[in-house]
Amino acid sequence: MKQTNVNSALPLRLFLTAIFFFILLLFAGSGLSAAIISLLGFSPYSTLDLPERQWFRLALLGNNLLTFSVSALLSFWWVYRKRWASAAGFTLKANDKSVPFGVSVFLLSLPLVAWLAWINLQAPLPDWAVRSEEQTNQFLHSILTMESVPELFLALLTAAVTPAIGEELLLRGLLQRRVLAPLLGNHHLAIWLAAFAFSFMHFEFAGFLPRLLLGATLGYAYHWSRSIWVPIVLHFLFNGMQVMVAYFSGGFTPDTEMEIVPPWWLALASLVAILYIGWKAEQLYGRAEARQETA
Repeated sequence: MKQTNVNSALPLRLFLTAIFFFILLLFAGSGLSAAIISLLGFSPYSTLDLPERQWFRLALLGNNLLTFSVSALLSFWWVYRKRWASAAGFTLKANDKSVPFGVSVFLLSLPLVAWLAWINLQAPLPDWAVRSEEQTNQFLHSILTMESVPELFLALLTAAVTPAIGEELLLRGLLQRRVLAPLLGNHHLAIWLAAFAFSFMHFEFAGFLPRLLLGATLGYAYHWSRSIWVPIVLHFLFNGMQVMVAYFSGGFTPDTEMEIVPPWWLALASLVAILYIGWKAEQLYGRAEARQETA
């Protein structure tokens, strides 16, 4: 779908600005995290005690904030100046009637997401990818091992709040809506490309397919509602639920050790449901393009 009166130079300018700030702050955040870990003298790949786990969470929190949230906000401000909040989707009121469609598609996709996770695990991985998964699982084990309420609070900030805000701002608010959609003229392609970037950048190969679908459902929820707060809240609830499960169950179960696999018919029912609801939502809310800001 072609958008009218769109300055094609603006999305490219925003994209290049975002790449610059993302790389700059990725190095800054990684350096900050490494400095904290080095000064305290522990390895994130070893078994950590409570103070070390809290410091590790703080290091990751700072890294995530700089890499995603701050880079996205700086990019919006640099290109849009005073209109940065509107361009990011903060000030747009959600289309209330569309929100149930986005929420329903997100929730009803979960059985299919779980089944795709099992399918993903059946694919053989090269040794380097297996080692990467093991390192990621050790990181997550350190984050999601919680023995107190303060640990739970900081784990929620690190693994649920900051990823929800930062990743949705950068990938849905900036990449999907402000770069890909106006350049490609097709919101479906923009949503799925942003979802691909969302899944790829986690570098968790055993969970690529389920994360791709989750990213797409968040993208459609944003497109239909026009408010960045909708995917932020959904993303937070999904991550937060996993943190709470780890806290109350007393342990972290890696994606590579699935204990319950949904039956194929439940995954099929999930697919049919989200396709039908998505089709209805597209008829009602898919064509009204969000107003493109100009700088």
